[in-house]
Amino acid sequence: MSAPSTVTATRYIIIAIALVAIAVLIWSVAEVFVIAFGAIVMASVLRAMVVPLARVTHWKERIALLVVVLGLVVVFSLLFWLFGRQATQQFAQMREQLPQAMEKFQAWLAGSKLGQMVVDGLKQLSSSESPLTSAGAVVGAAVGGVANLLVIMFAAIYLAADPRMYRDGALRLLPPSRRAQVGRAVDDAGVALHKWLVAQIIVMVAVGLMTGGGLALLGVPLSLSLGLLAGLFEFVPVVGPIAATIPGVLLAFSKGPQTAFYVLLVYIAVQQIESNILTPLVQRWAVELPPVVALLSIVACGLLFGVLGVIFATPMAVVAMAMVKHLYVEDTLENGRGGSKRRKEE
Repeated sequence: MSAPSTVTATRYIIIAIALVAIAVLIWSVAEVFVIAFGAIVMASVLRAMVVPLARVTHWKERIALLVVVLGLVVVFSLLFWLFGRQATQQFAQMREQLPQAMEKFQAWLAGSKLGQMVVDGLKQLSSSESPLTSAGAVVGAAVGGVANLLVIMFAAIYLAADPRMYRDGALRLLPPSRRAQVGRAVDDAGVALHKWLVAQIIVMVAVGLMTGGGLALLGVPLSLSLGLLAGLFEFVPVVGPIAATIPGVLLAFSKGPQTAFYVLLVYIAVQQIESNILTPLVQRWAVELPPVVALLSIVACGLLFGVLGVIFATPMAVVAMAMVKHLYVEDTLENGRGGSKRRKEE
């Protein structure tokens, strides 16, 4: 083997080792990566309010950010004062009533042979862990979730205060010849994320109001908390609406199977309105994310990053699609194809 080929092989081996080391490092700090992305998502929400306010008032953006943060604190405090006590009581009642509703549901299922098989399977799953272990896991997850949320909130405020500094600092890690192109891709991904978030917030509010109103008309207990839950879970497409339907249908069994069936129809009707009317309307302005891509991103991010990965899987997919479009499809595929065509014509 000649000297140049040996040097080339050594270089490839070093690059492969470096890539493996980077992958192992990312895997070991996966939670930090997801928290950082969550901060970027929340910073995008803040910037969506800060920039218009600064433009209208001619304030500096940091002053506008301070006003926005204080305004959000006042608004959420007011909402909690008006509805928080009722929602808190309803969530506490939901925690108490769900086991009883589950027992009624299992008793109804046990009326048939197929239902009895399902009940036996549920009992085996519930008996695989001790109650003490399950309670400890829930408490630990709740404490960890609150801590992560606080970190995301403070990091988002810092990012929203001066996003250009962090963007330019990250680009300086790249070769100078690639900085402009990657910078444009990052900016376009930020615009795509901003549009998706605004559209998603609109859909979440609409789903929450329709679900809560429909359940209240049926006389289902805890309709306020169930509507709030449906709106929040709408942030995670495909999986979130299914997860929000389960407690509503179970609680409806406290009034009988017929009420549970009507409640299920309400959830189905709301999702049909969301998927066939609301989402197509908002996606005319926002980024369109195919349902298969959203579902696969939820599965992949859930396996890689856990619960936080499931929550932020869809905005991650939005950013990834925008980056792939600019850095691979347009730059590598389309430009390369265009270059080959020009060479053939010459």
